[in-house]
Amino acid sequence: MDVDEILFSVLAESIGRYLDKIDRMAAAAPGTTGAELRRLAAAWRALLGLHRPAGARRRCSGCDSRAAVCTVWRVAGAYFLRRLRA
Repeated sequence: MDVDEILFSVLAESIGRYLDKIDRMAAAAPGTTGAELRRLAAAWRALLGLHRPAGARRRCSGCDSRAAVCTVWRVAGAYFLRRLRA
């Protein structure tokens, strides 16, 4: 496993934990609020799943980015992980 794969793994696990936290909040939220939180978390998981690195070169399978981590994952990391520190 190279450095890019390790960094991506840490990023993906951290974002996954954040989305799991949102799911738990959604379960405790009333009616429409909980449903919308679940929908947003599911949408992010689907989008990130489409952009998960694949193939021998471990490049983004959604946008064929040549970067180790595509823009979709960078945006998710910048938003969700910065939110965790706040």
